[in-house]
Amino acid sequence: MTNRPGPLSPDQMEAYDRDGFVVVQSGFSEDELNALSLAADELAERMGPLTPDNPRARSEVEKVGGRIILRKVEPIIDVVPALETLVYDPRMTGPPAQIFGEDVFLFEDKLNYKPPLVGEKYDLHQDYAYWQDFTDRLITVTLLLDDATPENGCLRFIPGSHKNGLIARENDHPRLITEQIDDPSIAVDAPGQAGDLVVFSCYTAHHSFANRTDKGRRAVLYTYNPLSNGDTYATYKGAQAEQCRAWEAAQDS
Repeated sequence: MTNRPGPLSPDQMEAYDRDGFVVVQSGFSEDELNALSLAADELAERMGPLTPDNPRARSEVEKVGGRIILRKVEPIIDVVPALETLVYDPRMTGPPAQIFGEDVFLFEDKLNYKPPLVGEKYDLHQDYAYWQDFTDRLITVTLLLDDATPENGCLRFIPGSHKNGLIARENDHPRLITEQIDDPSIAVDAPGQAGDLVVFSCYTAHHSFANRTDKGRRAVLYTYNPLSNGDTYATYKGAQAEQCRAWEAAQDS
């Protein structure tokens, strides 16, 4: 790692290097977080219809009642201007730029919704298993719009799992299989308050349990790569955004 000046303290830089993730305060004000929460709500309202072929929205079916519930939206920056403005806010780009030692480009953008009571678990995985056509110099910055706790399914990480590249996976499936992820000696909770950032490597194995509370947990996730690795957004998520807009236009016609 480098010593480029930035928002992370020496202890936080050491924690990231050791564990592959770190939770830090972002400096967003309450008013700013309220505005971003409204942006997240606006995004959700613009995601219909929630059908399996919707290329932008991922949903799940409520186990009791059978309602369709929004779980994830990607990409997001072409839909709500406030989320596009957030991409290159120095409070978001500061941690990865400090770790990489250079400025960064956006690689991926999404917003996760963990619906109250019905927000399902997400299996253990390493993000780079999905991104192998691109550079592995990728860091995700998660801005928590709501408090993240063990009860509502906060992110959980396997400390140090980022140090040895991709872990072998059955049939090369992107997700890992283990029955021991609830063992605190293997995976640990990464709770945070609304406004905190959860910063982690694309190689850090992580997952989440179900949301067992009566309140949702929303989080904006932007993944960045160093400037020196080039800007691939237009050919990756930008191309997906074009497909999404074409699908959405077809629904309106």
